[in-house]
Amino acid sequence: MPDVSVIIAAYNAMPYLTKSITSALEQSIGRERLEIIAVNDGSTDNTGAELDRLAAENPATITVLHQENSGSAAEPRNRALDHATGRFVFFLDADDYLGTEALERMVGAADRNDTDVVLGKTVGVGGRKSPTMYKKSEEKTDVFSSRVYWTLNPMKLYRRELIEKHQLRFGHDLKVGEDQPFTALAYLRAAGISVVADYDCVYWVHREDGGNTTKSVKDLDSRVRVLQHMMPLVAAEVPEGPQRDHLLHRHLDTELPWVLRRLPQVETRAQQEQLVADLRPLFETYYSDALAARLPAMLRLQCHLLRHGMLDELLAVRSFNEVPAAERVFAVTVEDGRAYAHYPYFRDATVSIPDRVYDYTDQLTVRQDLGRLHLDEATATLHIEGEVALHRVEQEQQAALILRERESKDEHRISLDGPSRLAVPLLGAAANQPLPAGTWDVFVALTVAGVTKEARLGSRSEDLDTAPADHELRHGTQLRPVRAYFTPRGNLSLKIGAPAARLKRELKPDAVRWSPEDPSRLLVGGTMRGLAPDAEHLLIRLTDISGSRQEFTIAVDPQTGRFEQAVPLTAPGDWRVQWLLDVPGATPRRATRAVSVPEDLGVTQWRRRLLQFWYAKPLPAGKTKTLTLRVGRKSLVKGLLRK
Repeated sequence: MPDVSVIIAAYNAMPYLTKSITSALEQSIGRERLEIIAVNDGSTDNTGAELDRLAAENPATITVLHQENSGSAAEPRNRALDHATGRFVFFLDADDYLGTEALERMVGAADRNDTDVVLGKTVGVGGRKSPTMYKKSEEKTDVFSSRVYWTLNPMKLYRRELIEKHQLRFGHDLKVGEDQPFTALAYLRAAGISVVADYDCVYWVHREDGGNTTKSVKDLDSRVRVLQHMMPLVAAEVPEGPQRDHLLHRHLDTELPWVLRRLPQVETRAQQEQLVADLRPLFETYYSDALAARLPAMLRLQCHLLRHGMLDELLAVRSFNEVPAAERVFAVTVEDGRAYAHYPYFRDATVSIPDRVYDYTDQLTVRQDLGRLHLDEATATLHIEGEVALHRVEQEQQAALILRERESKDEHRISLDGPSRLAVPLLGAAANQPLPAGTWDVFVALTVAGVTKEARLGSRSEDLDTAPADHELRHGTQLRPVRAYFTPRGNLSLKIGAPAARLKRELKPDAVRWSPEDPSRLLVGGTMRGLAPDAEHLLIRLTDISGSRQEFTIAVDPQTGRFEQAVPLTAPGDWRVQWLLDVPGATPRRATRAVSVPEDLGVTQWRRRLLQFWYAKPLPAGKTKTLTLRVGRKSLVKGLLRK
């Protein structure tokens, strides 16, 4: 039994077909674990001949079936399913192709997690769009706790036992979307669903001849029938409640806008009325306030008008919505903790549409117009040119900056005098104390009438000056480097140097050598500027493999920063040598830096007591390139012979 049956329904698929089948043949899972069943659905080009040629070259792997044209992919897929013998089935469109490791990775995910359906990441080719819910891999999920239901095309890996147990087949009563019932039922009846998002599994190809089925169908009635079929199907499978609403949301968010965009293009008023009449029963039966709350305000408004058969108002809203988004003008009012969009008929007494239909709270965004960064050295204040505001809200707004440390998630809030006075007082940003060391991401929070919106402070505008601003933050005996910078995404962050950063930047070591006066001592020298006298300390630390430590404080000239320190070697072992900076009050307080392995440091020997001979030698540099000294006693004979 093969692991995977790859099913390809082909109609006039040249020249794309060759690459599609070749990509299946070249799967890393191996041909011995694979069968390809291709069905020629009455093609009028040379698709059938190409399939026969490929099958003749690969008779153990490829089976070709020929039939009269059926008008859709449903019949050829069903026929291939009747011939499939693999543990899993994968449906591949004849104009698309697979990544080399796609099937191996998807089968691995299914076997590892005992899941029945596996989604592989799709990638658009030639301008074709692909689903965007593959942001991260999921070992095991379902349709209710993820967005997998937003992709109902059949190009997934299915456990064939699931298909046969539930007699899943592609229906013939839908001209378009015939794959949606199959995929939806497979999702709902699966023991689990996996997502492979860390590998490009399926490449969706844009056909230059416009032959992609989903791109060529323009039949509005067919799209309506998809909604008429899928909404009752979901309702039959899932009890009323949040889980059902989650799935119905997908159909209202995806199929319905396609229909609404074309409503004004319908030729006659009677046909428009009939389309609304066809859709109204769906809203009367399955639409609820809870489902409406999931939708964006503009779509919610159109659903309300459909539900109540308000065709004239619906056409007016469609006309308003056809204006390009950048040119569409409307205000937003915030009252009692909710925001409302002034879309057509808002608080129009002649139509009496409830305010909740216009609820825009979840869609509020922070508009940012930023320029450049400026550091006031005298006050240690970072100023950000520009202003922020809740988009389309003209009411007065309170503003605050939120500084959030990237690793620890520690947070500090800075109230602002207004949305155009963006500033961070570095010396007092942390509860009237300087910001501790770390990377602090900057957010802005805007509040009006009980509504608060938070966003990352930044901009991707070409007018944004992305030059960083650097500062030396002085507080008592501490000196910290600060860099304010915009990330590649245009977001503002602050990097406050820890002792480790100072140690790397300020310490300039000289050559390491053995003391000519006492060969049992290692001499380390160099300069270290900026140390606060009697508060911050530079040390040398010796650590052996057992974890034992020895630390020696280095006397640094406060004027020049020069030092030379003799480090005694007093105990046997393999001792790793590091610089150590101790900064009381810093976070973390201590930081280390490796002492680099000198190129010319040889072996040293010395004598303790009358007949005790010792040696020290550097070990070969390891991955960390840290100087490690082996210290030990020599035998009496070798000591006397100076070996």
